[in-house]
Amino acid sequence: MKIFLIKSFTFFLIALSIISLILIQYGGYVDYFYIKFTSPKAKSMILGDSRSFQGIQPSLINSYFKNKEFSLPILNYSFTIAQMSYGEIWNESIKRKLDTTTRNGLFILTVTPWMLSKRESDDEEKKIFFERDEPPNNMTCVTLNPNFEYFVKNLTYFHFRSVFRKTSEVHKDGWLEESNLTKDQGTLNAWKQNQIKTHLGFSRKWQPSRYRLSELDKLVKYLNNYGSVFIVRMPIDTIIIEIENNYWKGFDDEISELSMNNRAKYINFAKGEEKYRTYDGNHIDKYGGVQFAKDLCDSISSKTSN
Repeated sequence: MKIFLIKSFTFFLIALSIISLILIQYGGYVDYFYIKFTSPKAKSMILGDSRSFQGIQPSLINSYFKNKEFSLPILNYSFTIAQMSYGEIWNESIKRKLDTTTRNGLFILTVTPWMLSKRESDDEEKKIFFERDEPPNNMTCVTLNPNFEYFVKNLTYFHFRSVFRKTSEVHKDGWLEESNLTKDQGTLNAWKQNQIKTHLGFSRKWQPSRYRLSELDKLVKYLNNYGSVFIVRMPIDTIIIEIENNYWKGFDDEISELSMNNRAKYINFAKGEEKYRTYDGNHIDKYGGVQFAKDLCDSISSKTSN
């Protein structure tokens, strides 16, 4: 029995060491979110869904505002529409990740009607929400490296074969880089049609949520204590913009009013311009992201100086 216990413990240590090595060296490849829970608390943050996860590159923002008034570097703490919506649970995760010693943070909060919607499984009166058991909302420890809490709770998100493929990587600043996108126009058009179909599905199943809008309001008020808040609607295909605007009429007016009431600035890039390259109508690729980062920073700079 003693020998069995010794062998079991030895095997456990070896397995733990191997897992730790993989997580430390290749965490950005094997899981889209893991790396966000291994970095220190952030003084500045990008918040949102997959549009900002892929479309806003922190390194470009850090470079633009180098030696300026903001406390940098900025962390991309975005996830995807499958894990996050603005709400009390998401707000608590942001508070855990925020370095509350800062007073000059830069906070970029991206918004869509979908991030402020009530979904089929939500019961707002009973405070039952789809996102409760998803990362980042199921995480207590958000700054450990390696982070075994994440590994245990979210093992289904790991894809260890990605260590060898390396077609996408989440950088240490939280940005998801897709480096092997197809150039086949037929495939790209199919991806775009799938995004249109997906968003039409959202519009039929979901409802605009006053609760989530009020939680966004609370988050902006909270972050105002630590720096400057900019609410951003990102550029997407004109068809998807039309779907969103028909779903939530007056969305931009409501976000503008919320921003003004909280001394925040609203920057709306969803105006049907084809200036920024998307690969599926919904996500800016890394090349279009370079131009978008410059224009976003220009807008932030101009609104800061006003």
